[in-house]
Amino acid sequence: MKTKAMALALLLSLMGCTESSEETKSEVSKEMEQAGENTSEAYEEAKESAADSWDETKDATSDAYEDGKKMASDAYEDGKEMASDAYDDGKEMASDAYDATAEKAGEFKDAAAKKAHEACVKMKEQMGGDVSECDD
Repeated sequence: MKTKAMALALLLSLMGCTESSEETKSEVSKEMEQAGENTSEAYEEAKESAADSWDETKDATSDAYEDGKKMASDAYEDGKEMASDAYDDGKEMASDAYDATAEKAGEFKDAAAKKAHEACVKMKEQMGGDVSECDD
């Protein structure tokens, strides 16, 4: 409708229509005025729609930011807890390994002392020495 009114107005002005009546001019003028109002209304609606979309985008972005912040915080806490558990497990494993090593070292020490005693006794018996000296 708007295009027709504008085309008619353009046609009338280009052709210099002298035969058109006051009624036709008035009708064209009304149609042009209506087209302007429609354009203005469409502009206002588009502006409101854009503002609403912007508000929705801001809200969604804010929500996503808060959700992301919470997720990062939760992941940090989970990671911290896992690291603490791993540290405790490592400490326990190291302690167990130390205890096992100390036990094995004690066994080696006892075996070495026994071998040294046996060697001492054998040497004293072969050389005619006092075997009781090996007990020191």
